[in-house]
Order: sequence, then C-alpha cells, then structure tokens
Amino acid sequence: MTPSTAPTETGAVVCDAPEGSVNDVATEPDWREFAEYRDWTTADRCLLRIDVLGDRPGPEHCGFEAARVIITGIPVGARYTDASDDAEYIRDPDNVFGDPDTAAAFDPDAELPAGAEDTGFRQDGTELWVDPADESAIYLVTGTSIESWPLDPEPAGCT
Repeated sequence: MTPSTAPTETGAVVCDAPEGSVNDVATEPDWREFAEYRDWTTADRCLLRIDVLGDRPGPEHCGFEAARVIITGIPVGARYTDASDDAEYIRDPDNVFGDPDTAAAFDPDAELPAGAEDTGFRQDGTELWVDPADESAIYLVTGTSIESWPLDPEPAGCT
C-alpha cells in the first residue's frame, strides 16, 4: 500500500487501500469525532479503520478518563458495527468503572501465553498481541513490558 497523505501527529498515514480492508479509512464510520481516539496502524504505518480497532480513554463526563478502552471486532482484526459484534478490553487499574473483577484482571506485568500471536497492529512503539485460543485478554507489548488487558463481558456505560 502507498501513503496517500502526510503522516498524522502520531506518524500514521492514510494509505491507498482496497475497499473494505482494515486500512480503508475513506469509508469508515465517523466515530473519531466522538472521542479522543488514539491512532493504531498496521506494521507498515497505515492507519487502521476505527471499526477495526478503537482505542480511547473512558468517558470524561462520567469521571472514567483514567481508564482506557480498546474496542475490536470479534476476533481481533475483524470489523464491528455495534456492541453485538465487538469486544471491549479495559485498562482500569484504579477501578474508575467500578468493576473490581475487571480492575483486578488487568496485569501490568504479564507474560505472553505460549500461543500468543502478533496482530501486526502498532501504536507508538506498542504491539498488540492476542492468544487465538483465549479471547479473554489482549496483550500490549512495549519493549520488554507486557500488559494484559481483560475482556469486559458487560462494559459499563454512563449517561
């Protein structure tokens, strides 16, 4: 794929991509305007569609901004349309969402499972890894640091 625009602040580029691909941001939903989404890319620095991988802080108006949420399709890398076909992984060590099980399941010093695979998705030196045999967590790898973010089976909402 070839870049079609200059890099964003994070170094991601919008690439010429086949319609429907994970990099086809020209036809993605307009969700980016609703939150402070972080850019994720493929290994070649092409920006990922927001409905393939969305990464945002928790809603500020509910006091959840200390948490971070990654929303993916099922399985990771598939496109999603709504809560019925997405998975939300939560980084909430301070339990701002009020779910002690999810907060306790976050592991800032994890080890990759034997079957873990690199998705090829990147963000500022961080790699996203998954274990295809266990979708209960994703792994964010930065250098030698590995965090395990748990799947939140019933994401907390706010109004």
